[in-house]
Amino acid sequence: MTHPPHPVVTRDTILCEGRPVTIERFAPHGKDAPATATVILLHDAEGPGSDRPVRAEAAALAEAGFAVLLPHYLDRTGEARVGFSGISRHFGAWRDALETVRAQVPGPVALVGRSLGGALALALAARAPGANAALVLRATFLPPELGTGPLALPPALALHGARDALVGPSHPETLRRRMEEAGGTCRVHLYPDQGHAFDPATDADATARGVGFLKRAFGPI
Repeated sequence: MTHPPHPVVTRDTILCEGRPVTIERFAPHGKDAPATATVILLHDAEGPGSDRPVRAEAAALAEAGFAVLLPHYLDRTGEARVGFSGISRHFGAWRDALETVRAQVPGPVALVGRSLGGALALALAARAPGANAALVLRATFLPPELGTGPLALPPALALHGARDALVGPSHPETLRRRMEEAGGTCRVHLYPDQGHAFDPATDADATARGVGFLKRAFGPI
């Protein structure tokens, strides 16, 4: 497998309800950040640790020319990783912290998320559907706050395992139907042999599909 060049990464901290939240910034390869489309990349419930596959995704997005923000949104509630009860209890606090992060980016933004991160991306996009350029969602559940009716959201790509026992493949299909009811578009790609966590080869394929989708959404970058 060919790995993208190691990106330049910087860190800063913002305050959300008095809590410091770290944001890692992956510089776009060969680009000037102010003129570059931005991706806010949202990790899953396991956090953004150094061994997590979300970091390879961040590097691939930076290599493709995007400025990438990786917020450590679990900092908002003092978590390193979180389970089901924590997700139910803290979802709103993380969403609000990410709205603070989003407000710092003046130009076009894509929201890219894995599992819990994808659900948070959906919640953010639903609050301001015209403010974001695209969504890329991996193994993502539909958060209850989105209700059951039509969903006005930016164009979306949903990548999902057909064998996902944690978040069933009905979730992306429901998302597609509800977005189409609102006049939007959602492409769904099911991996027939994958569960909730993709194997390394499938994870790389999903990242490549996401990069391609975002390049088409933003145009030349």
